[in-house]
Amino acid sequence: MKPIYLTKYPIREGDTLESVAEKLNIGTEYLKEVHNAKAGFWDKIRSRFPKHLTEIYVYSDVLVEQPPEQDRKKEIVRNLFPIAFYTTKTYGYTFENYEGDHLKNKIHYEVDAVYIKNDFNFKIIQINRKQVYVNNKMPDVAVEQLLDKIAQNMFPIALRISDTGEIKAIANFEEIKQRWLINKDELTDYYKKEYSDTIIKKADLYFNSERELMVMLLNNWFFNLFFKRIYRNFPEKKEIQYATKLPFLSKRLVEYQITQTLQDHYTKSGKVIINHTGKIIDHRTIDEVLQNKTVLEKDRPNIEFVQSEGNVQYKLNSSDNSIFSITGTFITKMSNKKINKIQVEIYQQ
Repeated sequence: MKPIYLTKYPIREGDTLESVAEKLNIGTEYLKEVHNAKAGFWDKIRSRFPKHLTEIYVYSDVLVEQPPEQDRKKEIVRNLFPIAFYTTKTYGYTFENYEGDHLKNKIHYEVDAVYIKNDFNFKIIQINRKQVYVNNKMPDVAVEQLLDKIAQNMFPIALRISDTGEIKAIANFEEIKQRWLINKDELTDYYKKEYSDTIIKKADLYFNSERELMVMLLNNWFFNLFFKRIYRNFPEKKEIQYATKLPFLSKRLVEYQITQTLQDHYTKSGKVIINHTGKIIDHRTIDEVLQNKTVLEKDRPNIEFVQSEGNVQYKLNSSDNSIFSITGTFITKMSNKKINKIQVEIYQQ
């Protein structure tokens, strides 16, 4: 195995943060994180490269030698299946919520993922979440701190997954439940306010019911996208259509029609690419969706149904078909003049 070391990558005229990340097959947030850890104050990357910057810091493993043309064009087989990795992989996760071009809030954290060996030969991935940052700061408001402590009770969480990559069960649910029974009294004593009672009672529902905890996982963008049905036998045209639920405006699961396409060839750095394009399937208004109202009539004149669509790209490591990165953008029309945009990025570090 070649040693991995910190090195420099030249920035040329016309290069952007996004174009360089694309060339190196890494996420923009990961690119910034590696460079900013070493760079001086004036050389740090924010939303774009500083004008004077001529080179950035990167790890050597992203500077992959280009394989011969015939190898690059090697066609991907139609049958994709997950291969267990028993060495921990660390992923960065970034969630950004925009109103038009204005960034309303940002959440980012890291997770460790690893397959767990078991006597039943199940595919079990254990996820352990690290510190959460809200708008680049640790939670400092009492409500945010309480919510963070409650969520942290869930980790590590061991998830049994299907051959297609979806969550089938929570393998260590009883362990999580017992952990909550221990932590609940301490949180109740510490946060003695009216709002804490309501939050803790709701947490009780999740930690005492595997079904409710599964629903909460699916409402989280990381778990929803990381455990999508990306592994399967693709048809000759390498395109599949199916319906799936996504966290609409990060508040409620709503069904989207997805077209899933497997790219014919590996990328230059040996990555498998799967593209998802989707559009919401719902005959309700935005308010009806958010209030979870049931509407039986599909044909209602002069009613503007909810409009939302998204694009997600998966890059997989060709060695074991594990996820290398996920980048997704979801656009929702709130009114004639108002657009909501959600951007999600998950990247292997």
